[in-house]
Amino acid sequence: MVESFKITAQNLKRYLKVSVHLPDNYYKTDYKYPTVISFDGQLLFNFLTEHTKEIDINKSMEKSRAICIGIQAPTIPAWRLSELNPYYNGTDKQVDTVLSYIFYDYIINELIPLLKIKYRMSEDLFLLGFNEGAISAIYMMYKYDIFTGAGIFYPTLNEVDNKFYQDIEKHFKKEKQIFMYQGSNDGTPSKFYDLYIRFKALGCEKIEIIFSEQYDNSYKAFETNLIEFFRFIEDKWDS
Repeated sequence: MVESFKITAQNLKRYLKVSVHLPDNYYKTDYKYPTVISFDGQLLFNFLTEHTKEIDINKSMEKSRAICIGIQAPTIPAWRLSELNPYYNGTDKQVDTVLSYIFYDYIINELIPLLKIKYRMSEDLFLLGFNEGAISAIYMMYKYDIFTGAGIFYPTLNEVDNKFYQDIEKHFKKEKQIFMYQGSNDGTPSKFYDLYIRFKALGCEKIEIIFSEQYDNSYKAFETNLIEFFRFIEDKWDS
């Protein structure tokens, strides 16, 4: 079951389209559900045409008991990068990483309070990101105490500066629950594994890594392993 709505986000200088996947029995209970906030919501929900749509959120969450909230990213590539990667060190000179801090502040102070009024969200709040969205998930997971953990899918570690790692070492000390995925057919596997080791050294409450020789880092591989991520966040309720 999917609901969508638009918000005029003045601080972001754009409309924010948000889609929400609810468990099948949501309106038949008064239960509060663990919630996932996903960046690049257009990948998960039907923001793209059926011809180009890559991921079937209904299939990925068929057995899930969580709420999944997708936030659509800007369609202009430099604008998307500006919002999703505060550590960007790539070649696009139009990227302004200051926008990411405005974006995160909006999520914390305006969007999440609105979502809590609209939906029955429990205190178990996770982030989900793919590529640059994974960098946002890492940053916000440790910056803000309200997040239980994150799903990190193929983070673009080749586009972050040294401050990314410095912040992890110096500031990111709270225990979290982290799920990590990367296919081995492309990407930067050594950096990905190094990030996993850093998280383990921080004493994460729970961490799981999938480094698969079977999959690449395409959207379809993202979809396949989304099921594993939702299983990961729900294990605590089954134990």
